[in-house]
This record gives sequence, structure tokens and C-alpha cells, in this order.
Amino acid sequence: MQELSSYSQYLEFIAIVIGFLRYKEIKDFKFKYVLYFLIYVFLTEVFAGVCFELFGFPNTPVYNVYVLVNFAFFIAWYHSVLKSIVRKKIIKILFFVYVTFWLIDSVILDNFLDSYVKYSFSLGTLFLIISVSFYFVEMLNREVVMHITKSPYFWVSFGILVYCVTFLPFYITYLFFLQENPITLSIVLFLINCIQYCCFAIAFIRADRFTIEHPVDNNSI
Repeated sequence: MQELSSYSQYLEFIAIVIGFLRYKEIKDFKFKYVLYFLIYVFLTEVFAGVCFELFGFPNTPVYNVYVLVNFAFFIAWYHSVLKSIVRKKIIKILFFVYVTFWLIDSVILDNFLDSYVKYSFSLGTLFLIISVSFYFVEMLNREVVMHITKSPYFWVSFGILVYCVTFLPFYITYLFFLQENPITLSIVLFLINCIQYCCFAIAFIRADRFTIEHPVDNNSI
């Protein structure tokens, strides 16, 4: 199963390389923050592997911080690109609820050092599904629906939605029923990671500075 994880990291690295090659197309837009986040994810995975393999340090705290950064980043990112005032307010509430819940789950319940914040992961996945759904609603209400697949934001959102909607039920099932046999969960995680990183790569390839939306100086978080 570790080999499967490493293969998905290769796809992640390929997406980052494509992002760098296409950086001039995205450098003035909020889409560039997705590239920055992928770099953070890749470095986190490398650091966690080094800590465990070479030094024997537990990497649980590293992944617990990653869970916070992952969901907080994307929820905040969708808040920055949404147009609807009502939806933005809802996303802001979800952001603060999630951060508060993570603090309770990791610090107050003393899960940070010794165990994974699985409940924070589940809640973050649910909140991210809501955030992505809000963005799709806005995209589908626009006049350019026929050209929706040309938007890099569409491909990022599609990849995230596939990951969340597919993985969440498997993850909840694993928590309560399949803890002694995580193979199925690992295979599902590998497959949906592949889909997600392929979608991110397509997003970078699709990026065009003449048509891309959400410049960095508008609708700031």
C-alpha cells in the first residue's frame, strides 16, 4: 500500500511541474494559490516520510497539521472566488466552525500527538463539498455554461469534488467497520488521488491569462 501512495505522489509532482511551466498564465490570478498549496502538500509528504523513515519520529502531528491547512485553505479559497454575499457568509461560518472543531479535536481531546484527527477530516470533507457545490452553482448560473470545461477552476473543483464525494463514505465505513482491513481504503484513496491530481494537471494546462477569472486584487479573502 505504501507503493500505491508513492505512485500518487509522482502524479502530484507532475502536476506541480506543469504548474510551474504554466506559471506565467496564472501568476496574476487566485488560481496560482492552488499551485502553492500543492507544493506545500508535496513538501509535507516528503518531510513526514523523512521524519519516520530516517529518524523514527512519529509523523502523526505533521499530518494533523496538514488536515487543518488543507481544509482551511480550500474553504477560504472558495470564499475568495465566490460572488454571492450569502454564500460567502456561509463559507466564512464554515471556516471558523472547522478551525474551532479542529482545535477541540486535536488539542482539547489530546489527539494531536498520538492519533489522527479523523473527525476533523470527516467534517472538513463535508464542509469542502458544500464549498465546491456553492462554486458549481455559481458557474452553472452564468451565461458561459457551454465553456465551463475551459476554466481551470472547474477542473480543480471537479477533482476536489470527486475526491470528497468518493472518499468520505469509504472513510466513514473504515472508521466504524473496516479498521482491521485498510486495504480497500488505501486502494480507493490511491485511485481518487490519481483522478484529483490529473484534474489539477488539466487545470494548469487549461489556464490562459487572457480568459482566466478572479485576479488576485479582487474579492480578497
